[in-house]
Amino acid sequence: MVRIRQSLSAPVAWLGRAARYNGTERGAFAQSAKAAIAAVISWVIAAELLSLPQPFLAPYTAVFVVEATVYRSVRYAAQQLAAIVGAVVVAGVTNLLIPSTIASIGVATLAGLLIGQWHRLGSSGPWVGITALVIITFGTSTSAPLLLDRLLESALGVAVGTFVNAVLFPPVYAGGAREAVQRLADRLAELLTGVAEGLRRDEVADRAQDWVSEAEHVERFVVQAEQAVQWGQESRRLNIRTHSSRVKVPDDQYRFPLATLRSLAPYVRQLTDALRAMADEELPSRHPGEDERRRFAELLDAVARTVRLRGDPEASEEDLTKSLEDSRERLDELDGYLTADSPIGPAMGLVGMLIPVRRTLRELEAR
Repeated sequence: MVRIRQSLSAPVAWLGRAARYNGTERGAFAQSAKAAIAAVISWVIAAELLSLPQPFLAPYTAVFVVEATVYRSVRYAAQQLAAIVGAVVVAGVTNLLIPSTIASIGVATLAGLLIGQWHRLGSSGPWVGITALVIITFGTSTSAPLLLDRLLESALGVAVGTFVNAVLFPPVYAGGAREAVQRLADRLAELLTGVAEGLRRDEVADRAQDWVSEAEHVERFVVQAEQAVQWGQESRRLNIRTHSSRVKVPDDQYRFPLATLRSLAPYVRQLTDALRAMADEELPSRHPGEDERRRFAELLDAVARTVRLRGDPEASEEDLTKSLEDSRERLDELDGYLTADSPIGPAMGLVGMLIPVRRTLRELEAR
């Protein structure tokens, strides 16, 4: 009974969350609501005001062009119109050349689907063949005025859907980029601090494989951050809300931290690979001693702090510079220690780990 009640109440709970929060659920709810409004408006105009013979095409196309961003709606509207025009032309020409309805259905569908393969039509391409099939089966391909009505109905739906999405709370994805970039920075920093803690406790042999797995998973956070930044940039295009003083939309402040963090991911992976190789080393003399591990752990902690600051667009330049200087000083001290005082075995064990850390710090300084 409990599971049944949970299943029945899940849609209601989702709608409640959608009405309260500005997350992905709110975005899906708003987009669905706008699609419904566009469908109603286009039906009223087509059926009540213009008295078109097949008004269902207007709300049908209106729903399809209410996309996640205004720019995407405009682009999809152009593609949808092109697909509909292509379908009307295919249906009209096919009916003119082939009197048989059965034969014209096959030819029009084949020709429409082939035309729809053109990459410029995007996801609207398949609708060339489908719409041509609908037009022929409804018997409207035999009359030029009826074909023009199909164009008018579809164009009306495209115009209404695009207009509604552009003026009625046009979506702006400003928070997702910030959260995704900071999540990526936190993930990288947590991995570095985890390695540092493992070195202090001499747990490399037990945790090396886990670190490699975590480094592999970082790529997923890179992809998520890239998608979030792209959504944020796209949502600003052709969006009237970006000119409002009440809507704070970042320009490109997340794109540059993302570029830095993305460049760090391979080096962090190399570090974990080097740790795993060291853990698999059969000669205990090649393993760093307690002093070497402590020094390297302090270096990793300093780099992790720098990574966190680099992932925060609001971090001050002064704090970032101090953290970079601290990391560089610790790296130079460890270099001096390895070349002067450290035994050759432990030094060789640390060299493989220092290379990716050095490259990580170089990327942080360069950007």
